[in-house]
Amino acid sequence: MYDLVCIGFGPAQLATAIANREARKPHNALFVERKPAFSWHDSHHLARTRMENPFLYDLATTRNPRSAFSYVHFLLKKDRLVEFANSDRLNPLRMEFEEYLQWCAAQFKDEVRYSNEAVKVTAEKENGVVRQWKVDIKDESGKTYTVQARSIVAPSLPEKRDGKVPPQALTSVNFLAGQRIVPIDDYLSKRNEIRGRREVPLNVAIVGSGQQAVEILDDLLSCPRLGSITVVSENEALAPLKVLSDGPEPPHPRLCSIWERPASEQKTSVPESSELIQSIYNRAYEKLVVTKGKYGLRVVMGRETAEPCAAADVIIAERTQPKQLTSSALFHEIDALVLGCRQKGDSLEEVQFKRGAVAGGCRLWMVWSRSAGGRSLAKDIAVRAGEVVSALAVTDATTAPAGMAISARI
Repeated sequence: MYDLVCIGFGPAQLATAIANREARKPHNALFVERKPAFSWHDSHHLARTRMENPFLYDLATTRNPRSAFSYVHFLLKKDRLVEFANSDRLNPLRMEFEEYLQWCAAQFKDEVRYSNEAVKVTAEKENGVVRQWKVDIKDESGKTYTVQARSIVAPSLPEKRDGKVPPQALTSVNFLAGQRIVPIDDYLSKRNEIRGRREVPLNVAIVGSGQQAVEILDDLLSCPRLGSITVVSENEALAPLKVLSDGPEPPHPRLCSIWERPASEQKTSVPESSELIQSIYNRAYEKLVVTKGKYGLRVVMGRETAEPCAAADVIIAERTQPKQLTSSALFHEIDALVLGCRQKGDSLEEVQFKRGAVAGGCRLWMVWSRSAGGRSLAKDIAVRAGEVVSALAVTDATTAPAGMAISARI
């Protein structure tokens, strides 16, 4: 019988493992991961790209500043702490932050069963009340075995994240023959080929609204051997660049007063934009000047890709979002017990059960690291992991009477 079974071993589960090890009395925990090894993000990171959050928002610091699993301690172990401090940047390089996550995960290899996939969770009842959970797990050979647990941590349902359905990719048309379409996740492996020297400069189109598309745009603009670059996006962060578009968009007339500040709805100017957006804007202007207007940057805000991408030789496009397998199949057997979820910060939800259906010692949490394609972590990920472990300690000392459960507010 395990005190806790964590399904998956991403950053949120890793933060839980760290909090458990640093607890006064560590609990008997098992981590089940279907991948053969720990990985944070499927595609590689471009050089020089940084995390969106400062280094303090790692897997441990906000919960325990003296933790041996903090980002600062990682830098100390790698003999790079002084150099990081001298760089005068609070946001770590994403390549280095992924190395930090790998470093943390390597210290839990004995507690994680890789290449094992949880396939079903069922409830085990006693006198009509759920006292523990049963998790069916399929190992690497395809055989299924069962473990028992008092509490479970599972990934949050994809469709619940951010309260909206993930945006559809913009590549919904058939592009002209002869054009190459490169998935955005494969850009790094095709980078040298795309940026190579040619007799006729290559025209490139980027179709995407994610941060990865913005970073690739900045990287392409740094290459003087490329021709014109077109971006089709719904990312409002690129709105300042619309002045470089040749699309008709006259400014809207408006009345103003010298006694009032500009309205809050006014679009952000380039100097107030992020450092990355400023870099894109500056490089686009330099390209226009150097080529005497022959090549430049065109930004099209929207989803229509046929006309903007017609002249592109290479189209770098976001993949169409596949229909992800949700956790509904995993928890199908216990759907009748669930009343709702109680949100506890950005990275944690606690499942609430119908009154009297589940004993107080049985818990189910849904976690999400909010990784955003390997660019950030939820700022409260370390604190919420500590709350999960603390809740296990409470149930060790005093188990709630049978049938007690907190009703969720609908």
